[in-house]
Amino acid sequence: MLNSISGEAQELQVVNVDSSLFPNIKMGIIYKGKTKFQQDELNVFQDERKIPYTLQESAPGSAPEKGRTVYFLIESSGNTYGKGISVIKDGVKAALENLDDQDLVNAGYFGSMAVDSVGLQMVNEKFTENKSSFSSRLNSKINPLADSLYRSDLYKSIFESLEYLQNQKDLPSNKLFIVLSVARNNSTSSVSSAECIAKARDMGIPVYAVTYLASDTVYSSGMISRICSKTGGKNIQCRSTVEIINAITDFINSPIPQSMQEAAYDLLFTVFTDKLPSSSVKLDVNYKGTRQIFTVSDPNAGSLIPEDFKKYLWISIGILGAIVIIMLLVNAAGKKGKASSTEEIEEDVSTSPTKETAAKTVPLEKVQVQTAPVIPVKPSGPVVLVSLGGRTNTYPLGNETKIGRLETNDIVINEQTVTKNHAIIRIDKGKIEIEDLGSTNGTFVNGERIRRLELKHGDRIKLGQVELTLKE
Repeated sequence: MLNSISGEAQELQVVNVDSSLFPNIKMGIIYKGKTKFQQDELNVFQDERKIPYTLQESAPGSAPEKGRTVYFLIESSGNTYGKGISVIKDGVKAALENLDDQDLVNAGYFGSMAVDSVGLQMVNEKFTENKSSFSSRLNSKINPLADSLYRSDLYKSIFESLEYLQNQKDLPSNKLFIVLSVARNNSTSSVSSAECIAKARDMGIPVYAVTYLASDTVYSSGMISRICSKTGGKNIQCRSTVEIINAITDFINSPIPQSMQEAAYDLLFTVFTDKLPSSSVKLDVNYKGTRQIFTVSDPNAGSLIPEDFKKYLWISIGILGAIVIIMLLVNAAGKKGKASSTEEIEEDVSTSPTKETAAKTVPLEKVQVQTAPVIPVKPSGPVVLVSLGGRTNTYPLGNETKIGRLETNDIVINEQTVTKNHAIIRIDKGKIEIEDLGSTNGTFVNGERIRRLELKHGDRIKLGQVELTLKE
């Protein structure tokens, strides 16, 4: 029983308590914070004694992804030649300490095709968790060339970096994209800032930027700021290594995507029984100082039959009942067979023609039975088949069909792994398209995670643990 809750806004909520195997307790918890869940901030107390616990996903895919994809795009041109590149590299290397161990990291660096004829290059061949090795390669590989014209392929490099991320497989879907440059695009390339914005928004990746204010170059961060704001990112102007470290740390701690915010876990622990005065205990679930107080009782208290044996007793009763039903069905089938045989004999006797009825008997082959044809009823448009719990239901699709846990959706799926507003299917001029609405566990079509995709007949769609099939 929930006694009291302190604190106004709760990031972590206990949604159910199972004490059927007392003193072993199982709590279902939901985390809905704006920053990544920190397990070391979660404690369970019994009479001020800390209880060891185990935390696990309540269902496969119900916890957020572990780790992020962190990509740095570093300007290595005449604009950052000399002191500038040293300040930028030192800032990035120091900021790596603020990343989680599971975060994967890589960096691209660019100058100007008109100067080095190389274009965008990568520090590592692949993303890595080894921050120390990455830091060493970052220091040795990025060395700008002097250029008195201060040329820089900024927009082209942002666009190509987004394409690079798009083509990488098996990376965490939560991506942090950070540009470090003087925010000056002096390029012969035709790629525009608008194309960068469109590409980033289509991929769902916000662009963050550190604008280095070099004293000996002309700079203007107006356009890079526009790219950041239009994609949901942020731009910070910096003049020193310390300011760059603070800016990158600010980006790392920015509110993370929806897919990392809401998570369902099972909290498993055993209460202390050495000093129990009764069959009830008071528990304090504490996350970041916010307390939730519960009184948990032993359901077996006062019962002569332990809960474990009750469970097996009910299973035994169920098996015995099934056997009785099978025997009754077999007996009924046997009686029906005998009755059918008797009816056949009586029919043979009753239908044998006598002298009086022989002339009136009509041969069976001349009797025609008129039956109405069965006309199959087909839906007037495309439908989706929703399979859940061994049952499949059919839902017709309108111009816009919203799917999720909330009752306001067109297709309501009451399943924990489905987000409140999970996805939407649109029909426009005969084209059917599905779009993920920032769901926790993602939307998959034929096994591939998607953000937006055109559907075709027979496509298999997966929302959390629920499967849908498109039929036209």
